[in-house]
Amino acid sequence: MKRDTPVLEHTELESLPATARDMAQVIGLRKMLRLVETLGGTTFPVPKRETKLGELRFNVLADVVGVEAAEALVQRYGSTDLYIPRCSDALRRARDAGIIREYEQLIGTMSGNEAVQRLARSHSLSDRRIFDILKSTPMATVNVGGAVVQAWLPGPDEQPKGGRR
Repeated sequence: MKRDTPVLEHTELESLPATARDMAQVIGLRKMLRLVETLGGTTFPVPKRETKLGELRFNVLADVVGVEAAEALVQRYGSTDLYIPRCSDALRRARDAGIIREYEQLIGTMSGNEAVQRLARSHSLSDRRIFDILKSTPMATVNVGGAVVQAWLPGPDEQPKGGRR
């Protein structure tokens, strides 16, 4: 079962290729992600809709993003060969951030190993990959009142959840 496209946060949006950011401004982020999921990594000849072939290509776009968004793409990119990037780096970072958030929620109700197993199944990843994703997040182990607690450490450009540093 395929999971939904990860939610892109502000930092991931900035890391999208310029074409993807531009398309997101034209048709919206959700529709741009649907286009990337369907046609990412390909060059699509955006039609002017002046010929039968142009209408067929327009219908392909409309099937993916809807008629209104397809019309916006034709208006912006008509008569060009538009490379639709895969955006794999930004999507992977968003997926990994989501996995980390899910893990933090799950460990309140189950062991860390159980949480990793559940995440591996729900994201169609191996448990080793989940562990690698979790290890990539800076954590500090702190002794709080006799209990050992792991706490997330924000990077230099990340704001803590309380809003202050």
